[in-house]
Amino acid sequence: MKKFKELLKSPHIQIALATGVSIIVMAYFSKRVLSDPISYLQMAIPPFIAFVYENVLNKFKKKKVATAWYWVIAIFAVTALIIILHSF
Repeated sequence: MKKFKELLKSPHIQIALATGVSIIVMAYFSKRVLSDPISYLQMAIPPFIAFVYENVLNKFKKKKVATAWYWVIAIFAVTALIIILHSF
């Protein structure tokens, strides 16, 4: 259990989990809830944010902008925004 908690402290793991959850949530809403499916381009936005985070992390290691939780919140916010905007 201790190794698992240490693993979850890794910013790479946090971003990967957030991206995976967002893709699963969008796929579920696209298939089961929304009247028409979410486009592939819209589904690619959360992984693109994860890609941008990795580049920011490599460039600004110890800066506040490289904090993983900011980017996790951004991934979830974009996911919610895509679902909300697609439902109209």
